[in-house]
Amino acid sequence: MAARKWTDKYAGALLAAPFTAYLLGFTAIPIAVSVFLSFSKVGAMYNWEGFAGLSNYARLFRDPFFAQTFENTLIYAASVMAVDVCLALVLALSVERVRAGRSVFSVLLASPMLLPAVVTAVVWEIIMDPYVGPLDFFLRLFGVGPVGWLSNPGLALISLIIISVWQTAPLAFLLVLAGVRSIPPQLKEAAQVDGLSSWATFREVTLPVIAPSLVVTVLMVLISSFRAFDILFVINEGGFRAYNALLVYYSYVYAFVPGYQGESMAAAVVLALISSVIGVLFIQAVGIRERLGLKGTGEGGGQRGRLRVRNPFRSRFSVHLPSSSSLIPDFNLPPRLSLSLAYAALILASAFAFFPFLWALVTASNSAGVVMTLLPHNNPISGLAKNFSQAVAQGAPYLVTSLVVAPVVSALSVLMEAPAAYAIARYKVGGAKLLGWALYVYALPSIIFLIPIYTFVSRVGLLNSWLALIMIYPIFALPLGVWMLVGFYKDVPKEVDESAQVDGKTKIQAFFDVVLPMVKPALAVAAFFAVLSSYTEFMFAVTIGTTPYTFGFPPTGAETATVFVAEALTTGSGEITNYGLLSAAGLLVSLPVIAIMAFLQKYIVRGLLFGGIKG
Repeated sequence: MAARKWTDKYAGALLAAPFTAYLLGFTAIPIAVSVFLSFSKVGAMYNWEGFAGLSNYARLFRDPFFAQTFENTLIYAASVMAVDVCLALVLALSVERVRAGRSVFSVLLASPMLLPAVVTAVVWEIIMDPYVGPLDFFLRLFGVGPVGWLSNPGLALISLIIISVWQTAPLAFLLVLAGVRSIPPQLKEAAQVDGLSSWATFREVTLPVIAPSLVVTVLMVLISSFRAFDILFVINEGGFRAYNALLVYYSYVYAFVPGYQGESMAAAVVLALISSVIGVLFIQAVGIRERLGLKGTGEGGGQRGRLRVRNPFRSRFSVHLPSSSSLIPDFNLPPRLSLSLAYAALILASAFAFFPFLWALVTASNSAGVVMTLLPHNNPISGLAKNFSQAVAQGAPYLVTSLVVAPVVSALSVLMEAPAAYAIARYKVGGAKLLGWALYVYALPSIIFLIPIYTFVSRVGLLNSWLALIMIYPIFALPLGVWMLVGFYKDVPKEVDESAQVDGKTKIQAFFDVVLPMVKPALAVAAFFAVLSSYTEFMFAVTIGTTPYTFGFPPTGAETATVFVAEALTTGSGEITNYGLLSAAGLLVSLPVIAIMAFLQKYIVRGLLFGGIKG
């Protein structure tokens, strides 16, 4: 009886203990170590050699490469955010405007999410190739080119922005689309009855309702932009080019140059400070306290007879829009014109989204490895078979590593986040702080964790091992996983576990025996999300792993599928890139991601924004 009272009293803390301990050991301590190293003199393998004060930061700010990289990062993040949000808003409104083909357009527009960032970089590198890429092929028809999209200092950053927008805009589109679809039909009908114009309806009805989702979208795109690494690593082939380098890449490259490790850590801390501001705003935007019921969320008083809408995005930001005046004059689009514009926007955007897939398939179907025309001039089936069989043969060791490590990480992550999310949702363990820290970790760039963890793994002899990846990868799965599960648990009535306790079960037994089986679909979403984040991770894989799996036991060789794609696949002397084989490898590695995302897409967005399993 005494033991039961003790476990019931501390049930929440016990359920959250593994999750809390992991966050402490693999996020809080590495962050503290990175900050400490930024004020230190460090030697080989980051051995501490004394305090350096602010000298690392002084050297950093005097480095002209840092100044250019910092400027590049701000331009890149602002540009990707602005383009993503504008595209997302236009496309979400267009999808809701049309009827025929709505689901097809939604699938096509979301399709770039199916490719890992490394594969995206490879595909676009082929498209932007000055000699065999289709982009320069069309430009040459008009007497322009070759352009050198990725090598021209004046175009390299713009090209990086284009590639990043292609991959990140789909998530922004889905987030904004969820907001647009949350607008109550009554509001739209009331706007029509009142005779509001197209612009007035958008300004006074649509925009105020979707404003919270726009804020979340802006912040999530900024978070993604400030930690962008994979695409830049691939298109720069691991080298450093100041004209397109970003802060996270600058810090990574300097981290392994003797004599510059202190500057690398200082750069990582500077980037982490910027990301911290965005992270705090993100935490405020998603309304942790409101989600946990730690703060009153009543609607308050208002004018009688006015239709009130409870916004599902639960943002603490408010947007005040002018009702009688605007910088843009009032106008009204005729229905046929608005429908035509919507279809035009969707067709153009869908072509932009799907063309890289088509070109990768065309390239993979060419047995010669290089596409010199817009269509394969040989038997495409035999070309596909040849390139895919070679890709499977060469990529098997890397794929085995990813396909084993990712499910193990998924199981480990769910074992930690499922009870922790329940403890946070039901018993308010940690108040808003524990969940807030998890979301803060999500906002930080991976580089802030890399060097302390890499040093630790090296010193305990786990470099190039599966165990190292299994220990590290929950960092990327836990934050959003626990955030989604908290929302799912909030939909489970308290009476369910209370009745189980009346029947003689402890609080912990009630969770495992009664509540957990009820949220199996949510657990499946969290598990698949963990697989996805682990399978597509690249920075730690390319750093921790040094060789592919050797098919021995215990497993040796930790290079993953993403590393396989990033490495240059060559033929003969190794001087000519086999684009056919490279495209086949990218598509092969993407197949598990495509399968997962086909199942996860709507559930991830619903979990991030609404946090429930209803509807």
